[in-house]
Amino acid sequence: MNKLAIVFFLIVALAPVRSQPKNFIIIFTDDQGYEDLSCFGSNNVKTPNIDNMAKEGIKLTSFYVASSVCSPSRAALVTGRMPKRVGVPAVLHPYSEDGLAADEITIAELLKQKNYATALVGKWHLGHQTALLPLNQGFDSYFGIPYSNNMSVSKDIKVSKDIVFNNGYTLDKMHADMQKAVQGAKASDLKSIQNKPPLLCGNEVIEYPTNQETLTERYTDEAVSFIKKNKKKPFFLYMAHSFPHVPIYVGAKFKGSSGTTPYYDAIQEIDWSVGEILKTLKENGLDKNTVVIFTSDNGPNSFGSAKPLRGHKFDTYEGGQRVPAVIWAPGRIKAGTESSELLSSLDIFPTIANWAGIAMPKNRIYDGYNVSDFLEGKTTKSPRNEMFYYSSNSTIIDGIRSGDWKFLYKGHRLKNSGKLSGDDLVDKLYNLKEDVSEKNNLIKSNPQKAQELIKRMKEYDSTLEKEIKKK
Repeated sequence: MNKLAIVFFLIVALAPVRSQPKNFIIIFTDDQGYEDLSCFGSNNVKTPNIDNMAKEGIKLTSFYVASSVCSPSRAALVTGRMPKRVGVPAVLHPYSEDGLAADEITIAELLKQKNYATALVGKWHLGHQTALLPLNQGFDSYFGIPYSNNMSVSKDIKVSKDIVFNNGYTLDKMHADMQKAVQGAKASDLKSIQNKPPLLCGNEVIEYPTNQETLTERYTDEAVSFIKKNKKKPFFLYMAHSFPHVPIYVGAKFKGSSGTTPYYDAIQEIDWSVGEILKTLKENGLDKNTVVIFTSDNGPNSFGSAKPLRGHKFDTYEGGQRVPAVIWAPGRIKAGTESSELLSSLDIFPTIANWAGIAMPKNRIYDGYNVSDFLEGKTTKSPRNEMFYYSSNSTIIDGIRSGDWKFLYKGHRLKNSGKLSGDDLVDKLYNLKEDVSEKNNLIKSNPQKAQELIKRMKEYDSTLEKEIKKK
């Protein structure tokens, strides 16, 4: 075969892959720490499938979510806009009456412009009233729990006539729980209904309380079924796992599998789930045309680890918002790449828009960047240079990272722990390149840098305040 013939053959062979619309899968875990994958250094867990994603894709070591708690983080992921900007600055509860506004554009709604099949499997946590549930936010199907797995059923959720009850429950007993799950309820009432989330299919409760031991397996079956059903058309799957959030439940096959704790058993079951999804893509010839993004919604709960970072869930120290992230896209992202460039979950929306060939909406401000050129190796630099930190469950700006430098106000943990000591009592300035664990406060030796960062964060926060007032 001569050179011309070889070139022609390659063009013909590659053309179908390049011309097909890309599929997108986001796998979002709940309360998984920065260290809590074996490819991020953990000795407590084995995650061969996610590790293999990193070997075949890119491992991101400076990847941030927009909040150190779940609802705000998820709002930012699906909209590409800061939680404060979209009106979800705090965690939502079964008694909450708000959520992600209907006029916000989700990734699913964006992709509908190109007739994508869309599904959410897992935790939503952006509003549980019917008008706010996934089917009214661009998703064709929804199977999962509406908020965290330590919560209960809401009086505002519809109940299927074919509902399955567990643990001796009846319709009357569920209605009694619904009446307890209201704002201002007695502490004893709330405690009695904790850890009993409803399982939804579409807009209706199909099981109560959810059998959480089988949840990861059922999520996986649902995800695999969706991929197979839509293998001949472009699809978007948002798979939002309920674990390792507490209370931790693990399938029978994975109990004790890590040899350490149930927290890591749960992560190993999630790794198995990732493997099932990747296997399904390969078996159906979809692996060369699908982007898979794996990350966590915020830092770890008390059972996990963010080492070498300081802090955990609820914190604006690095351990609260810097999370493990791996992106896999064979033929698009160079295998075995690792980068410490600054990226965020906010960047996923505009990057998917670019890869799907869809223009960004013009009538709103976005906080994310299109990082497709960076991920595809066309440039070694991320377009993002800054990340902003807001106190968890509030609209109060707490700090900023700009380049290698990070500033945090004093007292940033007050709202979460009520315990202030040491660094909590003073403003803080860190050089994260030299001090990723945030041990050495440099504010006395670099007051000018601190003032520069304070000015920048106040300017940014001011733009958010102005947009909120316009609404």
